[in-house]
Formats: sequence, C-alpha cells, structure tokens
Amino acid sequence: MILTAGADIALIKEAGKAAAAVLEELIKIVSPGVTTWELDEFAERSIRAWGAIPTFKGYRNFPMSVCTSVNEEVVHGIPSKDRVLREGDIVSIDIGATYRRGCEGAQCDFIGDTAVTVPVGKIVPRLEKLVSDTQRALYEAIKVCRAGATLDDIGGAIEDVATTAGYGIVREYGGHGIGFNYHEDPFILNYRSGSRVKLKPGMVIAIEPMFNQGGDRVRLKQDGWTVVTQDYKPSAHFEHSLLITEGEAEILTKRPSEVIS
Repeated sequence: MILTAGADIALIKEAGKAAAAVLEELIKIVSPGVTTWELDEFAERSIRAWGAIPTFKGYRNFPMSVCTSVNEEVVHGIPSKDRVLREGDIVSIDIGATYRRGCEGAQCDFIGDTAVTVPVGKIVPRLEKLVSDTQRALYEAIKVCRAGATLDDIGGAIEDVATTAGYGIVREYGGHGIGFNYHEDPFILNYRSGSRVKLKPGMVIAIEPMFNQGGDRVRLKQDGWTVVTQDYKPSAHFEHSLLITEGEAEILTKRPSEVIS
C-alpha cells in the first residue's frame, strides 16, 4: 500500500515512535532472573499508555503482546512465566504498536513494527558477533532503501553480511509491507532472489534480517508459533519499519538512543 495522505503518514509515524520508545524501555529490564512473561506485561502496559494497542495480541490468535525468542528460537516465541532469562542468553524482542481508526466504514490500522536481539548479562564473544552482525545487516539494508531500489537490493545487502561472516540465513521468514493490515505485500527476502520489484515513495516496509550461527534450516515447534533453528544453534533477529521516500528512507521505529551507522 502507498500512503499519501498527511494524516495517515502522521499516524504511522506515531505508531513507530510508540513501538520504539517501549522497546527501548524493555531492553533496560532484560537481565538474569527476569521472565519473558514479565517483559510481555511491561510491554502491554507501556503500549497502552501511549494510547495504542499491542499489534500482536490476538493476531491470528497469538496470545501475547510481544514475541520473545531466546537462543535457538528465531522468531515468534511466546512469553511464559516459566521462561526465565539466564546469564549468557540472547533474547529477540519483537514488538508492534497499533493506532486503530475508522476510515470510510472500515477499520484501518497504523502500525509500528520493530525488533532487537539483546544479551542477558555477559555473553560469549561469538554471540556478541552474531548479534552485532545481524544488526549491521539491517543497517546496510536500510542504506539501499529509496524509491527505485529493488527488493533484491535489500536482500543482497543482507546476504552479503551473512555470507562474509559465515552465518545461515533464515529463508522461510523475512520482511514485509505494512499498510492498514499488519502483513502486506511485498514479502522481503533476506537474500538475493532476482526480484526486480521496485520500492515507491509512500511505501511502508519492515526489514528484518535473521541470522543463524549454524545452518539455514528452521522448524516450527508444537505450539504452532515458535520457530527454532533445526540444529539448535543460536539465532539473532533485528527489524525496523521504514517509510520509503525519493531520498533516504525514514526509519519510523528508530529508538531514542539508537545510533545508526
């Protein structure tokens, strides 16, 4: 979908700002002994304090407000009172904030969608590098995003970082368009596929590289949501929502203290 109305663009920017601010506060409370359930409770309270609603809660019957994926979990992990974060873990936190408005008799959602992977206490250097490289892949992909760039430009920027560092690339999941619905076309692969689909001004997209310390392959757990690496090696995941312009893309979910290089 292409956003052109000033009011629509303002709302989706506000949704991105809310998601970014809440995620920044969530990062601060990640520590050994904290449960992923506690992260979820904090996130829901904070999102609603912004006057927004948690995007994920109830989406295709997902039961919680954020996704928390620990170590070998790639994406869509379900927060639990039983999942206690431990020193040396890494945890991906994926969050969405929605402003919902009526528009011409229909429901229109304006969504900010973003994710980070953060250490729990002190982690080993190899995990530090996995996390750092995955974030760098996101930033490299953002640099190529402007009107006229192709989906393959995005996938190629991400793939180049993974290939150089020797990581597996998650191939079944990737980025996506965002419009009045949470997931819209185009689906954005994290590797080259030959796609010549071009970005246009006003498009809102989410880019989300996922790198595995082992191979590419992943599988879905019995809960129907949590995706894990097939070889049970750690995975990292980062995401930002972007508004495409004629020049540099506007990062809608940039966190207040985030420095992008």
